[in-house]
Amino acid sequence: MLNLNERIGKIKTAGARLRPESPQLKDYFLDLKLYLESLGIETLIGEDCARMIGLSGVDDYALFSRSDFLISIGGDGTLIALARNSFKYEKPILGVNMGTLGFLTDVQSSEIKSAIDRILKHDYAIDKRMIIQINAEINGKKQVLHAINDLVVRHQKMKMIHIDLIIDGTLANTYYGDALIVATPTGATGYNLSAGGPIVYPYAKNFIFTPICPHSLNQRSLVLPTSFDVELRVKEKEGVMIIDGQYMSPFSQNDRVSISMSDSFVKMIRRPERNFFSAIRAKLNWGEINSR
Repeated sequence: MLNLNERIGKIKTAGARLRPESPQLKDYFLDLKLYLESLGIETLIGEDCARMIGLSGVDDYALFSRSDFLISIGGDGTLIALARNSFKYEKPILGVNMGTLGFLTDVQSSEIKSAIDRILKHDYAIDKRMIIQINAEINGKKQVLHAINDLVVRHQKMKMIHIDLIIDGTLANTYYGDALIVATPTGATGYNLSAGGPIVYPYAKNFIFTPICPHSLNQRSLVLPTSFDVELRVKEKEGVMIIDGQYMSPFSQNDRVSISMSDSFVKMIRRPERNFFSAIRAKLNWGEINSR
């Protein structure tokens, strides 16, 4: 969902998270903090990131509730983790790319100060990305989880696994293979794409089901509107579900997992001129012709 009119309001405080296990980002963060404070913006940093670089920080509640917007410094994985932990606070996130591909992070490391200036001048857009809500009953205990990119179901011991896909109470398919990816449109250009799944417009409201190395060659990706009730079941005792490649939970034959679109969204700050199709052309080399 595109929103060219939503604005942050008066910015008094910014919150930052850094890529884990990257103490080399200390100087970059300190320079950014100094710049923000020269503009009258208090800068907070999460306590885990602060420990990594030898500073004092605040807990997640303080970071997310006190900040007017959040800054993710790292790569797409850093941004996804921050989004999954903070989306309930509805704070927009500015992604700074310190890595290579940076499909979701809109700003390169050298552009951060000009990006801050543009935000203060209201020269930006806020995108709303859908979230998968996972209602799970694991070992008799209910829990609610969320995925920004994808949910992957596989066998704990990397064996083949049977996965039933039930749509509106009807068995639609049984996948038998290495794993099944359930991706959001945001996650379509991640693991889903690597596994041969389709690219989906990131502001759409769809679930994308892509099997990994299915036993039957007629198994293909399925794109489904989020209006359907979807349930997943496995037939093995040692299944596992992995959320955004960062969180793992057991998922066995007696467990129940249903997925739906969350009522909440992830808010991402981007430059107004950034176009999704231009981005995938640049990042994925669409239209490139080998002249040799």
